[in-house]
Amino acid sequence: MGVYVVRRAGWAVLLVWLVTVFTFVLSHVIPGNPAAFLAGFGATRQEIRALAIQMGLTKPLIVQYGDYMGSLFHLQLGTSAATGDAVTTDLAHYLPATVELVVISFALYVAIAVPLGTWAAHSQGRLVDVLLRVATIVGSGVPVFWLGILLQELFFARLGWLPDSGELPIGSAAPPHYTGMYLVDSAVAGQWGTFGQAVLHLVLPVATIVIAMLAVGLRSTRASVLQELGRPYVRTARSKGMGEARLLTGHVMRNALNPVISLLSLQFGYLLGWVVLVETVFDWPGIGLYTYNSIQSLDYDPIMAVTLLTATVFIVVNLLADLAYPLLDPKIRDAGS
Repeated sequence: MGVYVVRRAGWAVLLVWLVTVFTFVLSHVIPGNPAAFLAGFGATRQEIRALAIQMGLTKPLIVQYGDYMGSLFHLQLGTSAATGDAVTTDLAHYLPATVELVVISFALYVAIAVPLGTWAAHSQGRLVDVLLRVATIVGSGVPVFWLGILLQELFFARLGWLPDSGELPIGSAAPPHYTGMYLVDSAVAGQWGTFGQAVLHLVLPVATIVIAMLAVGLRSTRASVLQELGRPYVRTARSKGMGEARLLTGHVMRNALNPVISLLSLQFGYLLGWVVLVETVFDWPGIGLYTYNSIQSLDYDPIMAVTLLTATVFIVVNLLADLAYPLLDPKIRDAGS
């Protein structure tokens, strides 16, 4: 088991380093001059040149990368040229809103996809199974940004049931800052009116993410559970009178979890990518919107920092999923050791 963990952790570290190389090179070779953008339309060539020197953009690319990695080892992520603040300060400001959105969306997604997929597998060939499969086919073809705009049009513009953007109504006071997550902070402060408003503002962005992800999770869970239901041990358990609920929860789902966990970890990565689109559509003040604005202004340091952060989270989640496999299936642990 120890060798298994070390090997997986080593690959994770290598992948994070490769992400820094790829993102740094890609962000610096795309057309555009961030110094010219930040200097403004009326800036002279000399002013743009001076700003480029100040930003270190005139150094060779390998030197710029060395400077970046040196700062990274000291936990310095640079300075946003657009906001003028340290990137760590910006991330501390924007990250809680994204964490709140991502955690709630992913938890709700898992809580819906796994039971529905299991139900569809157990009801194979029946009406509920057919309806769920049709829903997954339709859902898998809907772009997440288009889905968000459609939900805004329906529930905000036409029905007026839900707010279309932001964390709270315009002009509302934010709750006392404890974590930066409005649901948590308003609950801790006992501001239940603010809590209710925060819940309403979460409904549409969360629904957009969950609906966009649901098709893949439901389909994968259904396939995995169906495969297990065809095993001989299931027929044996049924012949001995074991109840369906106990059979599904105590045996089938345990054996079907490995491919489901693998898919969920990958879906978490997709969610980190989609959050840029969702936050932009709903004007959600998180790192997705921060990244979009940074890309618009070719602000290298924030782009690098957010990319590194999301890639690291994605790799760590997949590493944890890999480490969970031996706990669910001892044969993997024995093979890994």
